[in-house]
Amino acid sequence: MKILAISGSPRPNGNTASLMEVVLESAKRTNPNTEVVEYNMHRLNCKGCQGCLACKKPEVETCVQNDELSPILKEMLEADAWILGTPVYMGHTSAQLKLLLDRMYCFTGPNRTVRIPKGKKCIFVITQGAAGDRHKDIIDLFSRFMAWRGVSTKFVRAVGLTLSPGFTQETLEEANALGKWVIRQE
Repeated sequence: MKILAISGSPRPNGNTASLMEVVLESAKRTNPNTEVVEYNMHRLNCKGCQGCLACKKPEVETCVQNDELSPILKEMLEADAWILGTPVYMGHTSAQLKLLLDRMYCFTGPNRTVRIPKGKKCIFVITQGAAGDRHKDIIDLFSRFMAWRGVSTKFVRAVGLTLSPGFTQETLEEANALGKWVIRQE
């Protein structure tokens, strides 16, 4: 089992990374042979989708841009599961995670074929400093985005946080349960 964890937070040790780590530790406890590869979008030298449409050619497997994100996109197709994390900024994902999602356009091939292998799982980790439901639109968007691509998707969110992790017991239990879910074969 290989899990690719990609954080879209510009704070490498912030709430998003901390909550992603809870999920990952649960997965590793569930299956100690789990391989985890972690990336932080903020640290990568990459551009957004250029709309070149080269990825729509049958002979192209993924994005043709040559930057630090290109090999990670290939690695995403090979991994069994993804854990994608974002803080909520201005009612939406971080710019860093949005860049990744835009570049995932290459996972749609010619004639709208889906290049993502069947059986892929994804957990979205969403953290929000403000109280309220600003994260709900993100969940709706990601649910549709992944469902169309055949990816089983679940969410864990922490709302009303300070700058240091202070997750509720309920959030920690949900994160631990999702770490087990991502490992189970269904």
